[in-house]
Amino acid sequence: MNKTILIIEKNIEAFLYYKKILLKEGYKVQHISSDIQLLKYEFGLPDLFIINDRFLTLNAVEICQHLKNNPLTGMIPVVIVSTILDIESRALECGAAAFIAKPFVVSDFLTIIRRCLNFL
Repeated sequence: MNKTILIIEKNIEAFLYYKKILLKEGYKVQHISSDIQLLKYEFGLPDLFIINDRFLTLNAVEICQHLKNNPLTGMIPVVIVSTILDIESRALECGAAAFIAKPFVVSDFLTIIRRCLNFL
């Protein structure tokens, strides 16, 4: 069975880049482009969340905390991808399974995604 990854990303070009990489590996990909959609739970439950670093009202750490504190999404691994390197420790403290610094090497990105999905 293919794993589903929900990408929480406001930048459509960045989303399409992630999508291309993940589809090539056989993953199903869903997309949310705003933290408002996330807070309203306007998505199907994925096997993994990938969160970009900043949105309108919440940053990636706050989104991760929100997901981890909800009984429906709390057990789903979260990967935070960011250009802001100093949030790595906060990302891991809030319950993220991994932090990926941008720009990244695609093979390293995929290794982290596979590792996070193997915990399921």
